[in-house]
Amino acid sequence: MVIRKINILIMMVLAPFNLVADPIFSIETIGERAPITSPLSEFNSDSDSYPDPFSLDQIIMTIDAENYISFKETLLTPGQIKMFETYPKTFKMNIYPSRRSCAVPPEVLELTKENALLIDDGEGVEGVVGSIPFPSPSKALHHVWNHILRYRGVEIYGASPFYIINPDGTQTYGAGEAIAKNFWNPYVTNEEAGLQGMLMTKVTNPPRLADASTLVIESLNAFKTPRKAWVYNPGTRRVRRAPDISYDYMPSAAQGLTTVDQVDGFNGAKDRYNWLDLGEQLRLMPYNAYKFHETKIEEVLTPYHVNQDFLRYELVKVNVIEAKLKDDKRHIIPKRIMYFDTDSHNMLSEETFDNRNTIMAYREFPIINFYDQPMCLSIHSATYDFATKRYQLQSVRSTDIPKVQWKLNEPHDINMFTPEGLKRFAR
Repeated sequence: MVIRKINILIMMVLAPFNLVADPIFSIETIGERAPITSPLSEFNSDSDSYPDPFSLDQIIMTIDAENYISFKETLLTPGQIKMFETYPKTFKMNIYPSRRSCAVPPEVLELTKENALLIDDGEGVEGVVGSIPFPSPSKALHHVWNHILRYRGVEIYGASPFYIINPDGTQTYGAGEAIAKNFWNPYVTNEEAGLQGMLMTKVTNPPRLADASTLVIESLNAFKTPRKAWVYNPGTRRVRRAPDISYDYMPSAAQGLTTVDQVDGFNGAKDRYNWLDLGEQLRLMPYNAYKFHETKIEEVLTPYHVNQDFLRYELVKVNVIEAKLKDDKRHIIPKRIMYFDTDSHNMLSEETFDNRNTIMAYREFPIINFYDQPMCLSIHSATYDFATKRYQLQSVRSTDIPKVQWKLNEPHDINMFTPEGLKRFAR
């Protein structure tokens, strides 16, 4: 009986790979949602580990340079295809059963009853605070806003490193810490003057940039209330306004690999692009990446791309959105294609293209369910630049790193999020 059940499971998951059959696959192929809403019994809140709920799952198949052509037209994205073409000896994708494990706090679901309202050409939203803003999305920007305003904690403190890996294996390492107040959450009773959130960050490594700090105040309407930002320079010990920290501004630490509006997938104003909904698709996406989270950092940082032995890919239903630069606007990324998880609203991957429609970079955001919250977020953002063959890992979360505190018992003082407060935070 057990063997029969295993065989049926394998047949169900392998069904999408039968290219002779009808290429249109239904949601039944990946099963019903099974959200994890509480910690596993082996979870220890005092450790930085998130035990894998699916550790017994076996690899169904591996896609590599020998067989990826078979899936090129059906299940792979342009970025993944480019990875196979660029790194044929090392890039592969281990495919596992689909586990739709994502969850949010029950308070979020209780508030989620109807769509919010898009205003000012999509630059703002009006609606219930703390909910999923568009539970019934019908426009491209609905998916973008669902990603931006997905539940991500309340009163937040944490630190995370970033890495830039060169083709020869040499590395640039950086680190910082941050505090944040997230106003789009179910525990806030009003819109706090229309704010989305407040964030302060400071660099703690490398030493030459130590204490270089930034304050960002983000509204729910970039048209009426554009982003406000300040920076603290440790050399001059002064705080100054920084109106350029938006769009395609590139922080020096990014070394030309990512823009400010690519942090967390996408953030900020949307007015420089035309947004097109390309519809729902079934694609292989980095998902339930617990094995990667539980692996030592030094084991996963390999030349060209992360060590693919530790990444898990699943068949996922995604909403695919194209952002194409308007004729009268400028941005160093003329075109983007974004893939948003229908369950969690997280961006799971992205491709960027130049003016000749040549792919410039492929990005991945492997997610896990931080089930002690619960919420699904990425454990890093990986940007693979095809011109330089370098890659960048940002916002790295790992068992090697103290976990982010997503809901502090004592809220941050709102008066801390001021230019004077930034100076104190930096010191």
